Amino acid sequence: MFDYQVSIQPHFDNACQTFASRHNIREVADKLGMNQQTLRNKLNPDQVHQLTAMEIAAITDATEDATLIDGLLAQMKCMPAVPVNEVKAERMTHYVLQATSEIGKVAAAAVSEQKMTPTCKSAFMENINAGIRCLSLIGLSVHARVHSNPALANTVDALSGLSASIGLS
Repeated sequence: MFDYQVSIQPHFDNACQTFASRHNIREVADKLGMNQQTLRNKLNPDQVHQLTAMEIAAITDATEDATLIDGLLAQMKCMPAVPVNEVKAERMTHYVLQATSEIGKVAAAAVSEQKMTPTCKSAFMENINAGIRCLSLIGLSVHARVHSNPALANTVDALSGLSASIGLS
């Protein structure tokens, strides 16, 4: 059913380095109740210490930065994380505008004649991940909106059943 594969690219290592460069490790370690040098070592791919799944979850929760999770998912050749707890039907317009913005940045980078440096590639992937997150949030918002209105949900279900029975789907 699923065909997970581990990438030979160092996505998770790159995510650890990116995360470390963006955050004050001392503050993050203090929030987690962890020794800051231990956290630095675990974020350094050249060190033998590695982050555990629960540490990645705690770091992501404390910083609200999905870089580590996205890096781990990319290492498994999976799409980025989508924080379902962010879904708010009333923010759908914001999600649409944000997705459009991110896709525009991806398009601009794709047609650029500029050499793709590691920094450019990182920014490119961040824009793609942010666009995917926003598109997913749009879908979840529509789903929540439809199912929050029983009459609308019943109509959608009836139409879906009707189209399936006459072979339109």
